[in-house]
This record gives sequence, C-alpha cells and structure tokens, in this order.
Amino acid sequence: MEFLQEAVLLGIDLLVLVVCSNQYYKLRKNCRALKDAPQLPIDEQLADQLRKEPEQKLKYAVIRGSVTPIGTALRSTMSPSVTGVLQTMTLTEHRVARAMFGFWQEEKQIIHVSANETPFKIVNGKQGVEIVSGLSAELLDMDTVYENYEPSSLTVFDHLFGLFSGVRQKGLQTTEEMLRDGSFITAVGELELDDGGVRLHPPSNGSPMFLTTATKSTLLKRLEEAKSSTLLKVILSGTISAVLIVLITRKLYKRKKQEWEETKLRKQLEQSRATRRARMRSTVISEDQLCVVCIVNPKEVICLPCGHVCLCENCAQKISLHCPVCRTVIETKAAAFIS
Repeated sequence: MEFLQEAVLLGIDLLVLVVCSNQYYKLRKNCRALKDAPQLPIDEQLADQLRKEPEQKLKYAVIRGSVTPIGTALRSTMSPSVTGVLQTMTLTEHRVARAMFGFWQEEKQIIHVSANETPFKIVNGKQGVEIVSGLSAELLDMDTVYENYEPSSLTVFDHLFGLFSGVRQKGLQTTEEMLRDGSFITAVGELELDDGGVRLHPPSNGSPMFLTTATKSTLLKRLEEAKSSTLLKVILSGTISAVLIVLITRKLYKRKKQEWEETKLRKQLEQSRATRRARMRSTVISEDQLCVVCIVNPKEVICLPCGHVCLCENCAQKISLHCPVCRTVIETKAAAFIS
C-alpha cells in the first residue's frame, strides 16, 4: 500500500509509453516506405514497366489521376445530384454524460455506419489504373455532401432517467461522405499487372494504403509531423516513467535501510542485554535454574496465570501461546528474580 499510488501511475504511464512507441515505429516505417515509393505517371509505359518487375508488381508506388467509375456511379442518398464511387453514411449520437467528480460533459458516439462502393479507376487521359478495396485505405479523403443535426425532444421522464443513469441524449447527427466522380487524388499502394490491366490494392507487406487529395510531398510532410509529435509523447512518457521508477526505488532503499538499521540496533541491544545479564548473574547456576527451552540461560520470566518461572528472556520473546511446562494458555508474562 505504501507504493500503490506510484505503482498505479507507473502502470498507466508504461501503457501510454507502449502505445506511443508502437505508433511511432509504425509512423517511422510508413514515412520510410512512402519516401522510397516511386511516383509513376499513368501512361502507356506503366504496364511495360511493371512487366520488368518481379511478379509484375511494385510493392509500394504512388500514382495521381482523376476518379472515374467503372460502370454506373453511386448516387448520393441525401443529395441525389452528387455522384461518386465510395460512400459512407454515419449516424452519431450527441449526449451528455456524468464524468468523474459528478461533472457533466458532452460526448459523441457512433451508432451506425454503412458503406457502399462501386468499381472505379484513376485515369490520366486514356490510360487508367483500377483501385481495389478503396474503403480499406488507412487515409481516405472524402467530401461531406450532407450533414444534419436533429436535437432530441426529451420528456420529463427522459430528464429524470438521464439524471439517475448518468447519460442524457442531446440529438442525432446524420453525415454522408462520398469520393466524388472526377476528384483528382493521389493513390498509394501496391501496383500489380494482370490480365485485366493495372490494379492498385492494399500492400501485402503491411504498408498503409492512401487515397488522398494531397500530393506525395504534402502527405509525407503530414506523416513526418505526426511522427515528430508522437516522438515527443514517447520522450515525455518515458521521462515520467523514469522519474516514477527513481521515486519508487528511492523509497524502497530508504525502507530497506531503515530495516537494516533497526535490525542492527536490535542485535546491539540484545548483545548488550546479554552481556549485562551475564555480569549480574552468578557464575554457578544449578540445572533447576536453567531455562527449560534452551537450557543455557537462567530462568528470568514467569508465565501467568499458571505461575511457572521457566523461560529466559530470549525464549520468552519466541513463546507466547502456551506455558512449556503445563501447556496453560499464557495471558501475560513478567520478570522474575530468583535468589
């Protein structure tokens, strides 16, 4: 219990350190992969270049072009005039919840998400690259084509129920996002040549797939900034962990040092007491006057209520339940002086 507070804080900080460290190494890996990824133009030479690569694929590459559906484009549910190739509908609940110390704070919780996609490609002129599994991209820039917030109409019962449950709904927000037909985007992923043409899909080596309106340099800058920010968090949480470890170690050392000093002092007092008793007692002691337990030191302690004088001072410290002579329960002990 002495180190409970520091131990809890250290555990939380180490957990934050592990999460931030994993995020930092992931961002560093992504930055290196994106920096080394070639940016290829979408033209007639792209297929010929992929044929020269092992297995006719590039593990990580960057292309830019306009979004074009293969077949019929998706039409917005809430804004029918808008068409695109990727669509998400999100229903979010806005609510007020009771936090720590009784304070109320606003929260958001996603209740439902639906997604639709249609096959599409990125084109530049007459040439194009088909995009596979676009919704699985780690970074997916889509336009918000519809957003509506409807406040909740709460009754008196709802207010009372929210007061006791600690959660009260404020309203519902509906958001529709789409990757529009004709958007000019940057796609990052694994390029592969097959019988159907050139395709870009999530990399098989674990690198992230991006579909973004930013250029490669802008995207790389964002990742570098995120990496630097995460590194700062790692350094800060690591410093806090080191300080907590030092504090806990210092407290442990002080406690151990105090225990060592108390043990040393107790031994010195016992030795001094034994020397003093040896000087005070007579040199010749009969067998009847020896402690019945150790048979070395004289009898110095009486057990009560039985009244047996049978223990020396050292053995009396170790025996506290029953008299060693009659097995009567010992209620108390007192010094005895035998002349």
